[in-house]
Formats: sequence, structure tokens, C-alpha cells
Amino acid sequence: MNVELAAHPLTLVRARENWSLADLARLLQREAAREDLRSGIDRNRIWKWENRRAEPCAEHQLLLARLLGVPETDVLLLAWPWWLPAHSNVYSFDPDGSRAALREATTTRMDRRSFLVLAGSALSAGAAQWATTEPGRLHSALDGQQVDPELLSWLETTATELQHKANANGPVVQDLLEALLRTMIGLISEARYDQETGRRLHLTTAQVAQSLGWLRFDAARHGAAQRLWQGALHAAHQAGDRDLGAGILSDLAYACTWLGYPKDAVDILGHARSRTTAPAARSLLDLRRARALAVLHDRSGVDRALLSANAELERTAPGSAPGWVSWMSQADLSADAGRCWLDLGDQRRATDAIESGLTQLDPTRGRTRTVFLTYQSECDLRNKDVGAAADHARQALDMAINTKATRCLDLATTLINRFDKRPEAPAVELRDYARHRLAA
Repeated sequence: MNVELAAHPLTLVRARENWSLADLARLLQREAAREDLRSGIDRNRIWKWENRRAEPCAEHQLLLARLLGVPETDVLLLAWPWWLPAHSNVYSFDPDGSRAALREATTTRMDRRSFLVLAGSALSAGAAQWATTEPGRLHSALDGQQVDPELLSWLETTATELQHKANANGPVVQDLLEALLRTMIGLISEARYDQETGRRLHLTTAQVAQSLGWLRFDAARHGAAQRLWQGALHAAHQAGDRDLGAGILSDLAYACTWLGYPKDAVDILGHARSRTTAPAARSLLDLRRARALAVLHDRSGVDRALLSANAELERTAPGSAPGWVSWMSQADLSADAGRCWLDLGDQRRATDAIESGLTQLDPTRGRTRTVFLTYQSECDLRNKDVGAAADHARQALDMAINTKATRCLDLATTLINRFDKRPEAPAVELRDYARHRLAA
């Protein structure tokens, strides 16, 4: 069974338990017999469940839940297939739950690229809990030594320096960031500190985990990225920083849209926006909401979200944006609005907006430029300008290779694959160029 390509949580459950389709059918038949029921479940029916050809009826779901030890309340609350125990835990937003989430953020697991480790409904439920749970007072009498003020200042300075370096050279500093994160989590779990020191510890931990999550996301290690962002969300909550928490939720939502879960992204962004007042933050949340709604082909929703994103960006005073969204600019708004128009089939508006975004974009933001270049190349293809499309695809490939970000390289090579059957000279030249660049 190729678990890496599995697209259904039930497949993961079977892989974890080492059950074949026939094994699971036999176990469910036995479970039904214990209750004097005739299940009618065979391997073909389970195959249909996993391939989304059919959903199990309520009776069959309860049989499966009893076999797996899942409470009936979870089945009713989360619905099929998200109640299946195939995903990471959602922890409560209290000190103990937050420490557990942070410990899980640094665990090593097989990271699957085709779906999220946490189910979409679980992510949304976690976002809702974050939005409605007020941070409690940090425990100040944990076992261990007192946190030295000079050590804490050094950790904060080091974290800031590494985060800045990660933007330009992520693969080089990611091991250092991970070591720093483990140190911070160790202090949170074992050291003694007063409330203000605890707040600073949690805040720095959240920022480091958020940055490291983006490096994992860029490397297409989506499960690891999600665990880091979940840990970061808990740490930001314990620090009482609602704006940073909203930013971390927006990262989770961005990943949902990227991986094909736009409805979940819309839900998460709604919870995030409810607890932030910074105009720059609201602008980014609205823009990411527009992107998810465009995938869902909700034109009126896109219009409203983009209008709000633009208004909030105009309200942003220079230097007033929270650190996690300080990069937000008109370039981002223009290019991602263009992507929305592209998804909605409005090539003219898409072309103008994406070109404007690329022109205004800070040249040091290589990963973002790669993404925007793929947008522009797709616009060119839809406008039947193969020469321009090939040129922009070539630029995207070069930029992706320079960034060393797997996510960007996947995006560029997927785009170039669309030129495979095109006979035009620019397409042929692009294919040859890509083969040489990727073989180097």
C-alpha cells in the first residue's frame, strides 16, 4: 500500500493497524455479529469508502467507531471521515495543553504531501477554541531552575537574527532554528520563571516555531509545518498575543488552500479575523480569504474580500504592522488578486494585476516571486502567448532553484509540464532548458 499517495483517512488507519481491505471487512463483520446485526460489509464496500465512491451509513460508521475505540459523540460531531483517528491531536489552550502541542511540534513523523495531518474540521475546531479561550496566568512555580534574564535576552536576539536569515537562506539556518526551538520548549516545560519572563519565552517560541513551520512548508513537509504552526499558536496564546495567533492561523489557512481544502481555509480565517484589529493583519486575512473563495468560485465573496483587503491596507500607517505581517504590501495584494481573477476566468484583470504585483515586489522575496511568475505564465498560456508563457516559466524555474524551496520547485516544474505536448519553438526550448537545469 502506497501510504504517501493515500487520499483518505481510512487508508491511514488500515496502514497503521496493518489491515488489508479483507482484514477490516472481517473485523467489522465480527463486530456486527456481536450485536446481532447483518452488516453486508465486504472488501469492495470498504474500497468504495476509501475512494469516495460511497459513504458508510450511520450504522456502519458506529460499528467502525466501536472497533477503533472512538466515542460515538466524536462520530456525530466531526462527521465522516474526519472522526477517524488518523490525525494529530488538537490540544486545549491551557498551559498543559500548550506544552503538549509544543512537544508534538518537534516530533519526527512521516510527513505526507497529499493531505493535512490534522483534518480540516479539526483545524477549524482548534481555531474556534483559540478564538474563544482567554489566556490564563502562566504557571510560575514549575520545577527546574530560574530563567536567567541575560539568557532570555540572548535567546530573543538569536531568534530574531535567525528568522531574518531564514528569509534569505532558510535551508542553512533551519537546524539552528530547530535547536533553538527545542531549547525554548525545554525552558517552558522545566524551568522556573515569573509571569513576564514566561510571556517572553512563549512569544519567542511562537515566532521561532512559525518561521520554522514556513521552512518545512517550503520543503513540502506539510505535516511537520502544521505541527509547528499548531505549537506556535499555543505559544502565542499563552503569551497573550492575539495578533500573532491570528497570523499563525492565517498560515494554516494558506496551507489549506494550497493543499486543496479551501472551505476549511475560509472557516479558519473567519476565526482568525475575529481577534485581530491591526489593519495590515486584517488585509492579509482578507486577501487569503479571497484566494480560498476564488478556488470555490464564489465571485461575490471574492469581490467583498478584496475590497476589504484593499481598504485595510490603505488604513495601515507606516511602521504600524505587527512583525509577522510587516512584509504585506500592495505587490502582494495586486498579484494575489490577479490569481483570484485567474481562477474566476477573468484573464484581462488577472494579467494586469499580476504584472503590477511583480513590478512592485521586493526583489529579495525570491519564493514569493517564484509563485507570482507561475501566475503570470499561466495567464500567458490562457492568453495564447506561448512565448511569454515560456519566458516566465523559465524565470520561475531559475528562481525556484535559487531559493532551494521544494514547494517552489514543485510549482515551477508542474507548470513546465503543461508545455510537454506543445509544438511551438518556445515550448520546445523551455523543455530542453528545464531538463538541463534540473539535471545540473
